[in-house]
Amino acid sequence: MPVLNNEILINATPEVVWNVLANLELLEKYDPVTVKSVATTSNKTGIGAGRKCDVLPKGNWFEEKVVEWRPCEGLAFELTACSLPVKQLKHTYVLKQEGDRTRVSQKMEYEMKFGFLGRLMNSLFVRKKWNAGIRQFFDGLKGYVEGHP
Repeated sequence: MPVLNNEILINATPEVVWNVLANLELLEKYDPVTVKSVATTSNKTGIGAGRKCDVLPKGNWFEEKVVEWRPCEGLAFELTACSLPVKQLKHTYVLKQEGDRTRVSQKMEYEMKFGFLGRLMNSLFVRKKWNAGIRQFFDGLKGYVEGHP
């Protein structure tokens, strides 16, 4: 299963970063490819909380649920359905305080649909495109958190 690892240092405490990452409906505010993010469960926090996100290019979407929830330390989301060529996906975030800043690490594990063709698509362009998208996501997260104390 392919794995992507990324991290960023944000000028804020883990509590401030947590309050953004853990709010299921804020994703559209800082992720440049997310058009809309809506909670799909009555519980908007904790394990089992879910959201649906409409993403670019227009017409694409995914649904995911929280599978790990450790306030101010980390959380993880698992894909439950999507319009993308992804069979399964899990992204895990770990928050570590470094002085008055927070290092946010993300590990994304995924499996493409379509067997051999999906693996070929991944090696030719998907992996590179998604890794660039994660870096844009992190830049957006940093800008949002640092601009909204």
